[in-house]
Amino acid sequence: MTCTIRSLAVWMFALALPGLAWAGGTDRFGFPDVSERIGVFADQLPNGMSDGQARFSATHYVGAQKLVLPITRRLRRYKPGFVVIHYHLGIWQQQPRHTFIVDGRRWGNDWPEVTRHEDWFWHNARGERVRSSSDGKYLMNIAHPGFREYWKRSIARQCRAGRYQGVFLDSSSVDMLHAEARQMDPRLKGRVAVRTRFKELGGATWREAYESFMAGLTRYLEEQGFATIPNINAQFTTWDTTDYFSTASGAFVERAWMTRNADDWVMANRRVLRLVRNDNIVIFQPYLRKGDQDVGMRTYLLACYLLLKGRYTYINYFARKVLSWYPEYEVNLGKPLKPVPDMDDLARGRNLFQRQYARGEVWVNAGNKARSVEPGGLAWRVVPEGGGPVPGDGKPAGNLRFEPVRKIELGPWSGAVLLYEAP
Repeated sequence: MTCTIRSLAVWMFALALPGLAWAGGTDRFGFPDVSERIGVFADQLPNGMSDGQARFSATHYVGAQKLVLPITRRLRRYKPGFVVIHYHLGIWQQQPRHTFIVDGRRWGNDWPEVTRHEDWFWHNARGERVRSSSDGKYLMNIAHPGFREYWKRSIARQCRAGRYQGVFLDSSSVDMLHAEARQMDPRLKGRVAVRTRFKELGGATWREAYESFMAGLTRYLEEQGFATIPNINAQFTTWDTTDYFSTASGAFVERAWMTRNADDWVMANRRVLRLVRNDNIVIFQPYLRKGDQDVGMRTYLLACYLLLKGRYTYINYFARKVLSWYPEYEVNLGKPLKPVPDMDDLARGRNLFQRQYARGEVWVNAGNKARSVEPGGLAWRVVPEGGGPVPGDGKPAGNLRFEPVRKIELGPWSGAVLLYEAP
């Protein structure tokens, strides 16, 4: 076997990262196989965690993002394989007053370097830099060779410094151009971005430019041992046919399942299942709009997750505080009886879906009418009680109640988790 100096260095660096496994292992870039459990991936954890909170976080969450190296090392003392990923914008540049972790330890910004290169920025027809109408970040010309080279090398350097297993690339969906850039550049309104060929992109559409950019960035970072996890939003936009699925190591699906349109819900799940079937890393992050004690929403979101879950599929939902835990996260259904090839295999009637596991099953009613379902025998319905922010002692409140059922009523847009044997 031959080995170049570069590949040897990458291999040695990979061995030094806790939990990072290569071909033949059970992990993907350090992300653990959660086939037989629910995997919870936290957002940014607090800097000032107590010992109890730090111990709890390390032993209950799969990992987190946006952590400086001292906090990462603290968590890895409790669990060496704790996953931490870097935070960085994907196709935008942070505005000067917004910061990210630049060297593993310090929050800062590379604006002084980036702003020197006017041709790296996307400009409207008047020659102005295009800024987001949401938070002021700057859209970049992702086809520019100089920008691409700087982006991949600076992100790799930041990942090495922070001992991260990968990078979360925020705001990385093409449909965001309509939402946040169309006011300054009407050429990016709606379907135009995926249909129009721009000279600034070398004659490519924004969809084609994104696919080329992300695939190149992913190739480079994966060679260095780092995963790319772009935020592709909830995938409810019909016209956004961008290939988010073969161009990155995985995806962050924000506001997943938070629609009340059945067709959009099914379409989004079909799209995400392409990633799940490919054993890519998928992190779902919906939100509890009505608070921590919205048990109905929590059960619905967990059931949606369990419908789609693969080996490297994770979830996180919370209301007020990121460091929150809910008792339903600890339900043990065992392995799914078979992989999920498509949504059609889960369908049990119009807008009704079921998936079976070794120790139970889940049901989701993704429609506006109540439905009655029968599990096929006596089963125990999981009913969460309590849960929420983790207190200083690291002992969250909450428990599970189990109701024996032979038939269940599923209200509109709801879910149920059932066990076959009494706990």
